[in-house]
Amino acid sequence: MERDRFIHSFYLREEEKLYKKLYLQNPKIYEEPVRSWEDFLDRFVENNEEGEINLPQLPPTPIENRFTEEEYFSQEIVEETNIVVNARYCPAFLHGLEFIKLIYVFQGSCLFYYSGKWIDLQAGNICIVAPEVEQTVFSHSDEDIVINLLIRRSSFTEAFPELLEINEGGIIAEFFWKMIYHRRGAEVMVFHSKPYKLLEESVMELYEETFLLPKKSRLVMKSMMTAIFGYILRINEEEAVSLKDNKKIEKYPLIQYQQYMKQYIDTVSLTTLSKEFFVSEGYLSRYFKKETGYTFSHILLEMRMKKAAELLINTECNMERIISLIGYRDQSIFFRNFKEAYGMTPAVYRKKKRQAEVMRVL
Repeated sequence: MERDRFIHSFYLREEEKLYKKLYLQNPKIYEEPVRSWEDFLDRFVENNEEGEINLPQLPPTPIENRFTEEEYFSQEIVEETNIVVNARYCPAFLHGLEFIKLIYVFQGSCLFYYSGKWIDLQAGNICIVAPEVEQTVFSHSDEDIVINLLIRRSSFTEAFPELLEINEGGIIAEFFWKMIYHRRGAEVMVFHSKPYKLLEESVMELYEETFLLPKKSRLVMKSMMTAIFGYILRINEEEAVSLKDNKKIEKYPLIQYQQYMKQYIDTVSLTTLSKEFFVSEGYLSRYFKKETGYTFSHILLEMRMKKAAELLINTECNMERIISLIGYRDQSIFFRNFKEAYGMTPAVYRKKKRQAEVMRVL
């Protein structure tokens, strides 16, 4: 999609014209966020100095304390990503989200409010908001184009571990890891970055796929979102700030533990992992439970089942070879675990996945 065409498509909508009219009549009341439309109306009337004005009793755009995945993702095609363009001049209302939000300032600027402070975001800046974090955005210029990229929490958890494993680590990757496991320290991350052409093009392509094509593809949208997060991982870490704690994020060993487990998936155990990282087995057991909510054994089982599924789809290895590669010695245990994980035997899984791939290509 051409950049000029993309920008020109963002003319002021009718609801934005109404919001702009209200803002210009009473800009002072926008200095602090509100919690509801009723709160905004009360504040407007209380501080209005220009006489009577006809205020709409219902907001022109959705204003709620919390938004759910059901409200923003289609259930018909099991939609995993979505885009919402931030309404210019809309009163800044505090709210939380059940899903993950990535705010991208495509043009102009906006104000981001979190934990009692306003933060100025300029073109090229990015802000990632974890689920259930109370925050808001305010834009007050016709030129502003602020794009909200949305992704289900479960989709992020499923798709991004592989992307993070090929990254060298650092505070950005660690923030994403903590968001996957819903840990403290992964609430908001701001990137004071300059416009990045590849990321910008991906945002435009995702917008086009979402709104302009006659039929949008769930797979294409998810792939584009993955690419966007991949480009974010390339951003210079000096431009990234965690708003939960402005100090440098401490090293997050869960990343190294999981990378080692996947590298040595056929032989790894709690004992070998503890020796590799010079910590006790008891410490590791408690750490995994505390950080992920699951035991070491549960996480290793999931890794082995996922690796088995990948080998079934992408290789011609026979069952004995696959079982060996993921570290099983008892075939009956493997078959039982695989069926519990995927609801079918490995042979049926391989057949169905390959048939689905053929149909997709055709």
